[in-house]
Amino acid sequence: MQYLRGLCIKTKILMLLLLFSGMTTIMTACSTGAYGRLDFKLAINDIFESGQVLDNHTYYYIGPEAEPVAIMAIDNKYQLAPSLWKEINLTPGQLKAWMERIDNRYRFRNRYDGALILDQDGNQVGMWYSRFDWTTIRRGEGNQLIIYTPDTTKNMDDAGRGVIWGTGRN
Repeated sequence: MQYLRGLCIKTKILMLLLLFSGMTTIMTACSTGAYGRLDFKLAINDIFESGQVLDNHTYYYIGPEAEPVAIMAIDNKYQLAPSLWKEINLTPGQLKAWMERIDNRYRFRNRYDGALILDQDGNQVGMWYSRFDWTTIRRGEGNQLIIYTPDTTKNMDDAGRGVIWGTGRN
């Protein structure tokens, strides 16, 4: 009897160890190397909010042209893969007009934040300015970038109304 009881405990411990090592392997595989990230910095806010348009960068936006929900400046060493991002020949005047309309860090409604756009190897490929703090970033073959537009429907109900955080209701 003692032998069977001991065997059951050993089997349970072995199963737990196998489960733990399997979960660790899956989590490690999913969290490393495949995607880039946004690295939020107040210095990037300063660049956008001052109306400074960077040389050697191509600008893109998503949302209405009068009040974009996200703006990107991509280093000209990289090419953005075809997507829903709209390319714009941005001028300092246009950028300042956007800054007057959209919410920035000094406002409360939908504060925009700036970030460095880093590829999966940690290389800086551009800059991000948006009220959304997530996207998918990958560098494909050569210097092609794949950057998804942010999900502007997150936290909305089926009718397109904003949902109050934490309640699931309007």
